[in-house]
Amino acid sequence: MLLSKLSKPKTFSVFLNILKTFTKNISNFVAKIISIMLREIEIPRNEVLETLSDPSKVTGFVSPAEDYLNKRLHISQRIVRDPVNTYYFEADDDQMKFFGITKGSIVVVDKSIKPVSGSMVVCFVDTEFLTRKLILKGTNRFLCVNETNDGVINITNKDVTIFGVVTWACSPHHLK
Repeated sequence: MLLSKLSKPKTFSVFLNILKTFTKNISNFVAKIISIMLREIEIPRNEVLETLSDPSKVTGFVSPAEDYLNKRLHISQRIVRDPVNTYYFEADDDQMKFFGITKGSIVVVDKSIKPVSGSMVVCFVDTEFLTRKLILKGTNRFLCVNETNDGVINITNKDVTIFGVVTWACSPHHLK
C-alpha cells in the first residue's frame, strides 16, 4: 500500500523533502549536543598542584586576584571549531616543513570550511592523502609544498578529492 502511494512522482518527492528536512534537523541537533559536550569539559583539579580548593576560605577574606581566575584550558576548545566536521591526521614525512608541518605533526582538518586559494588542504591524489597548499589561478588548480614552484602538482582536470581545510598543525618539540 505504502509502496504504491510512493511510486507516484509528486508524493515521492514530498516524502524525500520531508526525509531531507528530518535528517538535516537531526544532524544539526547532534552537532549542537556534541559541541556542548566538548565545550563544557571541566578538567579535574590536581590535588598536588592545587592544594586549596578555595583559598578565600582560609583567611575569610576574598582574594583580590579572584577576578583574574580563569578556567583551565582544554585543547579541543581552542582548536576545534566544528566537532562534527573535524578530523585529525598525522604527517608521515617532512614535505610540508616550509609551513611548519613536520613528520609526527598532528594536522587538524575541518571539512565544513570551503577551500580557497592559499588554503592548506588535505586531499586524496592517486590513492594517497596529501597535505598541500591549494593555489587557484583562473581555471587552473595547483598543489604546492612551499612558496616557490618546487614540487607543484597541476590538478586541473584531474580527479582529486579535497577532504578538508587544515585549521591547525600541532608539532612535537622533543629531542630524539
